[in-house]
Order: sequence, then structure tokens, then C-alpha cells
Amino acid sequence: PWPGLLLGTIILILSLGFVVLAGEFLRETLLEPFVEFGIVPIFEKLFGMMSLPTMVHNILIGEFGIFRIAFEWIFALVMPYVLIFQLVFTFLEDSGILPRLAVLGDSLMSKIGVQGGSLIPIMLGFGCTVPAIISTRTATSKKERMVVTIALCFAVPCVSQTGAIISLLGDYSFLLVLGVAAVGFAAFAVSSLVASKIIPGNVTPMVLEIPYLLIPERKSFWRKYKIRVKQFMFEAEGPMMIAVIFAALLTETGLINYLSVFLEPLISGWLGLPKEASISLVLGIIRREMSVAPLLSMNLTALQMFVGAVVSLLYIPCLSVLGILAKEFNARTAIGITLMTVTNALLVGGIINKTFTLLLNIY
Repeated sequence: PWPGLLLGTIILILSLGFVVLAGEFLRETLLEPFVEFGIVPIFEKLFGMMSLPTMVHNILIGEFGIFRIAFEWIFALVMPYVLIFQLVFTFLEDSGILPRLAVLGDSLMSKIGVQGGSLIPIMLGFGCTVPAIISTRTATSKKERMVVTIALCFAVPCVSQTGAIISLLGDYSFLLVLGVAAVGFAAFAVSSLVASKIIPGNVTPMVLEIPYLLIPERKSFWRKYKIRVKQFMFEAEGPMMIAVIFAALLTETGLINYLSVFLEPLISGWLGLPKEASISLVLGIIRREMSVAPLLSMNLTALQMFVGAVVSLLYIPCLSVLGILAKEFNARTAIGITLMTVTNALLVGGIINKTFTLLLNIY
């Protein structure tokens, strides 16, 4: 029913708004000042006291140094949104609101080839895609599981990626954030529809037990919340640190310059980004949000920021997602989804760049 669907949409928008506002408040008022004026100066002083070669010093604490960007990108940029999102998601789940949203969205979800119960793993995907793909085991058919998995990989950003995109665009214009969200929604609908048409099989009607609406039990709520935050720390922080080290080595050794020249026709010619943005495509293979982080330090125009955010949103699933795809399905599926997402991200990003560049030149 439309009144219920409208109410569910309002709940989701309010939840997302709370994650964005509370995450930005935590980032700007506490974590970023703590990193900029507390942690980083300590390491600068510590490594300054050592007689290190210039290159080694720069790799450790230079502009893209490990002990600088590890705290700036992971701790200050990503963590606040992760903490707030997991708090909100756990509340929606334990209070019984999330299963009701799945029921309310059943008629709408059925129009794009899946049933309303799939809304739960999709919502979980906004936290992390890995557990979301695992949760698709509860799907009513193999076709539904594959359709939901493809939609997750094509269009659903994890919370750390969402935080990075908001950090890139939020301070410039909130309209750009809404624009990226619109592109993501369109990509989700199109990928689901196309997958449901191509993949053979049927999607059975939803059967879902709806729990009572209640205030979450405090002890179990906080236990679940801590488990999810800890899970993120162990599963995501390792690959993110690998990306940070890789970024430091590429930048400070000068290898990024050769890479930029090689990818310049694609990066600058097609996407309209600075050639230095090639590092974003490389780091995005390791962790999707790392495709956004390098763009924060570049002096980008509004169009460049928007294109960069869209490419990051639609880009290749990170290594951990590829691993779980190969485990849950097979290596062929993982490689196929990877090639399709990369092609789609670069194609859509280039079309947006060329279209808006043409309109700006005309008007």
C-alpha cells in the first residue's frame, strides 16, 4: 500500500540523513582535528628525529605517507560513518522496523525482478557487501540470489564508500550528493531489471515472519553492534591499510607518474579528471572507498567531483567482495561481474562528463 510505502521511504531517508549528519559531525568536530593536530604531528616529530633517507621519510609521513593518510583516510574519513550506520541498522533490525520495510516494499521490488525480503540483504549491503552477499543464501531461488548479488555489486555502496563520497561532495554542494544517489538508484533498477530478464528461473512470492515492534533489548543490541563494528575492523581495515601502503609507494617513488601517462587518454580524455586521478582506479581495486580518497586532495571542479564520485560508486567490487563471489558462486561469476562493473563505471562516467561538458560549452 502506498501510504505504508511512503512511510517506509520517510524512515529510510531519515535514517540516511541521521547517518550523514551524525557522521559528518563526528568527523569534523572530533576525529579530523584529533588526527590533524594530535596524531600526525606526533609521527612527524618522531620520524623527524630519525636520520632517514628522504624517500623513506616521505613514504612514512610525506603528503601521501603511510602514517598520515592511514589516519586521515581510514580513521577520520571512513570510521565515523561506519560507527553511525551500524548503530542505525542494528536499531532498525532489532526494533522490527526492517522486516516491515521489506513487506511494504514487496510490490515495488517485484517490479524490478525480486521480492521484498531481498530488501534486507540490500540494506545490509549499505554496511558491507560481503555479509550482504552471504545473507542472500536465504533467497527463495537461485535466480533471485544472483539478481540481488548483481545489484549489490553494481549499485549499492558500502558505508565507508558512502562516507568517502559524502566527504568529497558534501562540503561543495548537497545537490551533488543527491545526484550521485539518483545515479545509484537508476543503476540499481536497471541492473536488477536486466539481470532478472537474462537469468533463467523464477522468483517465488515472499514469505517472511514479522516480529513485534519493540524497543531493542539493551544488552543484546550493544553486543550485536560491537560484533558488527569489530567485524568491519578485521575484514575491511586490513585491505584498506594495504591500499594506503600501495598509495604511498606509488606516489613517493614516482611510479604514479608513469601510470598517469599510460592512463591519461582514459582518465583525462574520457572522464575529464586530472591525470593524477589514475591512482584512484588502482586503489579502488583493493577497496572501493579508496577510489574516492585520493580525489579529496585534488583541486577538482564540481563536474570532476561528480564524475569521480559516480565512477567510484559503480566501480569494481573490492578484493574481499571478489573473494566472497568466487566462494559463494565461482571464479567465472566473480570475473564476469568485475568486468561488467568496470565497463559500466567507465562508460557512465565518460557519458556524464561528455554530456555536461557539451551543455556547459553551449550555455
